[in-house]
Amino acid sequence: MKNWILFLGTAVVVFLLALLALNIFDRRNEAKFAYQPKVQLEGIEPRDSVWGENYPRQYQSYMKTKDTTFVSMINTGGTNDMLESNPEFVILWAGYAFSKDYNSPRGHAYAIDDIHQTLRTGAPMQPGDGVMPSTCWTCKSPDVPRLMSEIGVTEFYSSKFSDFGSEIINPIGCADCHNPETMKLTITRPALIEAFEAMGKNIDEASHQEMRSLVCAQCHVEYYFDKKKPDAEGANYLTFPWKDGMDVDNVEKYYDNIQFADWVNPLSKTPMLKAQHPDYEIYSQGV
Repeated sequence: MKNWILFLGTAVVVFLLALLALNIFDRRNEAKFAYQPKVQLEGIEPRDSVWGENYPRQYQSYMKTKDTTFVSMINTGGTNDMLESNPEFVILWAGYAFSKDYNSPRGHAYAIDDIHQTLRTGAPMQPGDGVMPSTCWTCKSPDVPRLMSEIGVTEFYSSKFSDFGSEIINPIGCADCHNPETMKLTITRPALIEAFEAMGKNIDEASHQEMRSLVCAQCHVEYYFDKKKPDAEGANYLTFPWKDGMDVDNVEKYYDNIQFADWVNPLSKTPMLKAQHPDYEIYSQGV
């Protein structure tokens, strides 16, 4: 009996190892033929569908960000009026654009649609109209680094939101985080690079593991518009408050030092600091 048990156990192990070896062999062969470039990616290619010609699996995965069926206890993948669900936000954000309209965030594929539909942008899309700066486009599209490359970073920040309504049409995608020649993770928004420089660090020395977070931190981060930047006076220059460190205490210290507040709540008369992604809200009487 012991011999039979040993025999059967050995047979099972050999069978499983054979399956593993076959799987490895298949994956190696797949790697040789699955990613044969069909199109040449030149410069900043903002269209995900073009990247999808070369990377169909990744494109299919990206398209899943259109799925709005997800529902949890506190959030949803679809459109949910957060002000209706949390009416206290209207008081907390009084005097701030989020008190007018704030829906639960949807997937990256909806970045352009959602910013067109929100009341926070003031709606006008004729060039030169409205009060919102073009800086508000920064995290919405790979068309942004394309435009920055074409007209200049300061020139982009110095424009109106409505100036680029016909130019920024592709939602967040591949070109926001990947070098088109090497496919390595890359930073395409100057604010993060400049924040590293302010801390005395070189973004080029970041490890691959760090870059996996930093490419997301280009947008999912606390920031403010510096209107007094010495070499960009008058521009709504996107800036990360990281000079003294990335943690909350040092960010608050940074804002205290420059006497900055996002806005003054007209009900409480309190200067307010607000994390720019309200899903992770932080309030402070920082000034």
